[in-house]
Amino acid sequence: MFFTIDKDSLVNKLKIVEKVTAQRGNVQPVLANVLFEVKDSILNLSATDLEISVKAQTTVAVKKEGSITLPAKKLLEIAAKLPDKPVEFNLNEDTNIVNITCGNSKFEIIGISAQEFPKIEDNIENGTEIEIETEPLLKSIKNTVYAAANYENRNVISGVFCLIQGNKLEMAATDGNRLTRIIENIKNINDKTAKLVIPSKTLNEFVRISSFVSEENVIFIVDKSRLILKTMSFSINSRLIEGQYPPYTQLIPKTTANNSVVSRDDLISALDRVSTMVNDRTSIVKFSFNDNKLLLKAETPNSGMSEDVIDCEYSGDELVIAFNYKYVLDSIKTMDAKNVKIGLNGSLSATVFKPESDEDYICLIMPIQIR
Repeated sequence: MFFTIDKDSLVNKLKIVEKVTAQRGNVQPVLANVLFEVKDSILNLSATDLEISVKAQTTVAVKKEGSITLPAKKLLEIAAKLPDKPVEFNLNEDTNIVNITCGNSKFEIIGISAQEFPKIEDNIENGTEIEIETEPLLKSIKNTVYAAANYENRNVISGVFCLIQGNKLEMAATDGNRLTRIIENIKNINDKTAKLVIPSKTLNEFVRISSFVSEENVIFIVDKSRLILKTMSFSINSRLIEGQYPPYTQLIPKTTANNSVVSRDDLISALDRVSTMVNDRTSIVKFSFNDNKLLLKAETPNSGMSEDVIDCEYSGDELVIAFNYKYVLDSIKTMDAKNVKIGLNGSLSATVFKPESDEDYICLIMPIQIR
């Protein structure tokens, strides 16, 4: 293997794959490495932790084809510090040592044979292939994935429900204390349908990689147990979560007895101030709605209290309700809106938070009983 690559391209592709390498010390050493495969002027970089796999692709100047795995973190550290000049990789196949040269800088890195690296499939035989626009998918992920249960739970609510049908994309996530749901208009290029539960880890990885790479469309290749998210420059191969997702639509109230409208920025700022005095164990902030005012209050035994008042639209009877303030902040920070509409059905009923200007995104948060 002998090739030359642009320094910026090398760093970009390494950033795409490096995070997926296995981090635990008790796993196979090769899983901490990135697989380099050079063929027909194309460099493929691959990484996996055996649960999720990522591939990135770029063109390079090839003198000799070949493959090797190299330590991901060390290689990225080196690449990021190289001068802005072409980078040359030259593999000694007898020793698995790669000589890296860039200007006057030279490094030798000991690799592990590509034969030890797990095989990563590029396709799913007989899988359904669906192509949609990337932008609405990214928006939908960002507005739901934060509400999924902890990934370590390994149950169905540690994933995000995804339905692609016609020209609609619907995604939902819940951890039992909150529920988010969004419906986005899409261009379903193949006019195919899919219903699946995607691990939150996979979706967070897609968002992270998309911050390095701008792609107009993404292809879903899916069967009952696996998913490949593929673009022109990278792909993610992941298992799906099996099981019946909770019937979340039944939890969303059709109407709310009282409604309030509040400035998104004012609510974020006030919660940020008040939260300095919350009980770290419960994170409770009380919301008191009355006469076009919202009073936010936090108390911690043996420490003190904090409160803040902001203007809002509210004309119902006085209502006091308490939330884990982190859930509220998670919800409203993802909203692209000037004002937040809060739908209330009492101090013990789930409360709806949504952008005033968008009916297709909601976050339902269960209150905490005040004693």
